[in-house]
Amino acid sequence: MTFSNRPVLLDCTLRDGSYAVNFQFTKRDTIRLCQALEQSGLQMIEIGHGLGLGASSPAHGIAFEEDEVYLQAASETLTRAKWGAFFIPGIGTMEDLERAATFEMDFVRIGAEVEEFKAMIPFIERANELEMFVCANLMKTYSVVPERVAEVTRELGSAGAECVYVVDSAGCMLPHDVSEYVAQAVDSSDAMIGFHGHNNLDLANANCLAALSAGAGMVDGTVRGMGRSAGNAQTEVLAHLMCRSGYSSGIDPFQLFESGERIIRPLNVQSQGLPPLDIVIGMARFHTSHLPRLRRAASEHSVDLARLVMNVSAVDCVNPSDELVEKSAQELRANRMAEE
Repeated sequence: MTFSNRPVLLDCTLRDGSYAVNFQFTKRDTIRLCQALEQSGLQMIEIGHGLGLGASSPAHGIAFEEDEVYLQAASETLTRAKWGAFFIPGIGTMEDLERAATFEMDFVRIGAEVEEFKAMIPFIERANELEMFVCANLMKTYSVVPERVAEVTRELGSAGAECVYVVDSAGCMLPHDVSEYVAQAVDSSDAMIGFHGHNNLDLANANCLAALSAGAGMVDGTVRGMGRSAGNAQTEVLAHLMCRSGYSSGIDPFQLFESGERIIRPLNVQSQGLPPLDIVIGMARFHTSHLPRLRRAASEHSVDLARLVMNVSAVDCVNPSDELVEKSAQELRANRMAEE
């Protein structure tokens, strides 16, 4: 599997996000989200039970569908984006991995705690034989020092892992911690280095940026930040932050806002992540004292408030005039009518 030179934002809404719905994503949810995520520009999409292939059970939580249903839904829906699943040795079996390969799965992320990394190696080797892109996720990376992570990364790279992930399983790491772990891993191996973070200290997005700055080539997010515990980095926010930081994500946050409202919100997911309008206010550098005027204009002209905020702020984010607000609303309405 080849990538452009830009860092990759991997979306795991349909995998890590499944914790937020008690693993109850349906086949229909999977198809709709795969379509939406691909259309937004995401290159890599992870699907399935939160704990990976073979995990659906009373011990780990029973998913709404069998693994094969999720695998088939992704395989038949996605045409451009690469897709894959998570896998934990001891929960999943070699047969589970081989079964996934029959659906032409593009990548697998094999996870284990750092000092149990050797358990991953037979599965890394088999996944390579099955022509998958192989990631090794070092769960609870913070449990050992960065130097140990560098040693393990070197061994996993030699064993065939094409990407090794620093994983903040508890959402406890600070940006400078992430930078140190990632930098040492980058220096230790030719493998790509990734970062997966949780948001327990409200730092998941910042930690992803720290990882990229330290040389990571892949970071993870979920729509609306949904996921285990406090959730994950928020894909739609992270896509914008990557662009602001000089990385071309190729992802349209507005399509993700729409998908979150249309697909995720009806699932009554426990509140995680920021609402779209709050994100847009930050994207646009817009002061909320002007929001009542824009709300009125958006309502009068039946246009999207978030897009109006972006357009007005692109001209004047400090003190937009009533004339500017009205003109921008009229232009948005004209553009919408021309597209209909």
